[in-house]
Parts: sequence; C-alpha cells; structure tokens
Amino acid sequence: MPLNKPVTLRQAAQSGRLKTYLSRYLADCRPDPDGDSRRQSGSFPNPAGFCRWLGCGLSEVEALRQADPDAADYLAAVMEDEALNHKAQLSPTVLNAYLKRRLGYADKAEAATADCGGLQVVFEHDIGEDGE
Repeated sequence: MPLNKPVTLRQAAQSGRLKTYLSRYLADCRPDPDGDSRRQSGSFPNPAGFCRWLGCGLSEVEALRQADPDAADYLAAVMEDEALNHKAQLSPTVLNAYLKRRLGYADKAEAATADCGGLQVVFEHDIGEDGE
C-alpha cells in the first residue's frame, strides 16, 4: 500500500526513514503468503516502483545520488539484490543481458578479451541450463 503523503527519496534519506520505507515497499511486492504460490509471484521490485510507491518520480534517484551517494548506493544494492532473488525467476536471456551490462561487457568479443585481474567472465552458454 503506497504512502498516504508523497515523500521524495531525499526526504526519506534525510529523515532516516529510507530503510523503513524500502522494507515496507519490498514487503508490498512479495506475494501473499496465504495465496496460491503457483499462480502468485508478487510485484517485481524496482526503483521505478519504489518511487511510485513513495509518490515521487524517477528524477529523485539522480537527486538522491547527488545529495547522498551512500543512500543511493544502498538503494541500488537492495533493489538489485531483490530483483535478482525475486520469486519469479528472471529468464536466462534477461539475466545474461543484465550480467553483461552490470559487469561492463557490451558483447561476447569484449567478454572474451577483457582482463578482470586474473578473472575472466565469458557468457557463451545458456545460464538457465546450469540449474539453480
């Protein structure tokens, strides 16, 4: 259930309520524990959804990044973790594209030649085939 009174991300961070609001938003995204788990996956947690829940726009994410980089980093980390671990699993295609972007690879050629300090990450197979 969205907040009754609109709040900006900056206001939430300044008041010390960002974590509380974020926890409430994430709880609202989770499926009803009494519902049919096979049919219900809840809402997909994301920054746009959180801003909508607060009653502000996405421009607030950049405003928070400028005003309070640590709070913005925390928000991004929580959203990323929640999205990657959401009950409705991401398709292998979406996850593969996300990981490529997140790790800074634009295509397979870059991934194959990139040096990550001794660690080389290459996406050449369907990661969904590996199981959980």
